[in-house]
This record gives sequence, C-alpha cells and structure tokens, in this order.
Amino acid sequence: MIQFGIVGALGRMGRAIANRALQSGFDLVTPIEFAKHPDQGKKYSTVTGMAFDAEIVPLQSAKIAQGGLIDFSHAATVVETLRKAAETGAPVVVGTTGFTAEQRKELEVMGGKIPLIIASNMAIGVNVLFSLVDQAARALAAHGFDPEVMEIHHNLKKDSPSGTAVTIKEVLRNAYGLSDNDVLYGREGMIGERKKNELGVMTLRGGDVVGDHTVYFLGQGERIEIKHQATNRDTFAAGALAALKFLQGKPAGLYSMKDVLGLK
Repeated sequence: MIQFGIVGALGRMGRAIANRALQSGFDLVTPIEFAKHPDQGKKYSTVTGMAFDAEIVPLQSAKIAQGGLIDFSHAATVVETLRKAAETGAPVVVGTTGFTAEQRKELEVMGGKIPLIIASNMAIGVNVLFSLVDQAARALAAHGFDPEVMEIHHNLKKDSPSGTAVTIKEVLRNAYGLSDNDVLYGREGMIGERKKNELGVMTLRGGDVVGDHTVYFLGQGERIEIKHQATNRDTFAAGALAALKFLQGKPAGLYSMKDVLGLK
C-alpha cells in the first residue's frame, strides 16, 4: 500500500479520492485542510461515511508520507503544498485549476525539486481527448474547419472557462497557429462575420453537471464533434491516483498525464 495525503481532503474531489484510495492500492494517512477549518483535529470520514484513523491536520504541521500528496485545494495555496513536499522530496499531483500565468510558472519551477504532475483534468478519457483534438486539428486546420469549444459545469464552479477548456484552447491555438488575441470568450451584439483566424470558447454553468467538454470542427457541409462527459468525480479520482502511482520512484521533474498514459 502506498501511503499518501490529500490537500483539500474535505472538498468534493478530496472525498472522492479518499473513497477510491483503498481499491487503488493507497493508504490515506494524512487528510489536510486549511489551518482555520472548523474540522481540524477531527477524525476524517468521506462523503460516503468511510472512516479513517487519521485526523484532519493543517499543511504546516502535516507529516508528509513518502508516497506523496494529491492537491485539490486552491490555486493560491498550491505552491505551499509543493514547498512542503520539497522538504522530503515527496511527489505531488496537482489537480487544482484557475492558476494565473505567474502562479503556473512558480509551480513549474518546483518540478526541478520534486516529481510533479500538474493537470487541468485527471480523467483518463479527457487526456485521451486532448490527443485526439490535437490530431484532428492538425489535419483539419488547412482545410478551413472552424474550431469551437463549449464546456458545462455545476453552478458552484468558481473559475471560467474550466481548466480543461483552457487546455483544449491551447491545443487548438497551437495547431491552428493562432494567438491569444484570436480567442473569443463568448459573443454578443453585431460583431460581424466569424473571422478566419478565430477560436470561440463558450461557458455554461448550472445544476450539478460534473463536467462536459465538446470540441467542434465546423466545415462546409460537414462537422466533427469530439466530446467528453463526466458523470461522477470517481473518474477524476482514479486518474489522480494513477498519476501519483506513476510518480513513485521517479526523479524530480515535471511530468504530465501523457506520460502516465504512455501517449508521448
């Protein structure tokens, strides 16, 4: 059994990972939440009622298991997780999204100190989707197909567009040779015809949608849609645990879900 900790253990993803841990060969020994959380010091239990002997602790006083950490907390605090892990060289999987460009750079630097994966979406299917989108975009860009992205999430999601949609946008932007100025986050009013070099990213929010992402390649007389729908958070939990298992014994470095899935 690989002993590990979860940062953001009381969140929706933290609890989903804890529920999945034992069947994936992991032993959760350190559930971590922010220092002033009212449940500090209490015994940890998952959303389904599964109980653990470990008590909820703040990151500052946590004893980091050599198996490492999975972080689904908040963009502003993830760097503290990586610094804590760097004290022992423990690996970290980051599934948190919403980073600024500066925060992302700071996190990537930590890849020189610990084995690290930062992924906008941990689902196995989504990471295969990234590769499919890249392959399709490179084949269709020269033939006048217009790329568009639409994502839907639950009404509690704070960042927009989703981290997954941002990753898809980057894949398309690179394949089509577009700049950030060519990306439109929604359309309104008399904006004129769609420009040849344009990429639309649309966001919907509502209900309890776990995560839907659709990529459109719109041509003359035909279109291609590549779609992924997540029906529960277990798929993200399984991917996060697979990523942490991949990092066991790896040297310090910044890895990706492509490495985990053998897609490179």
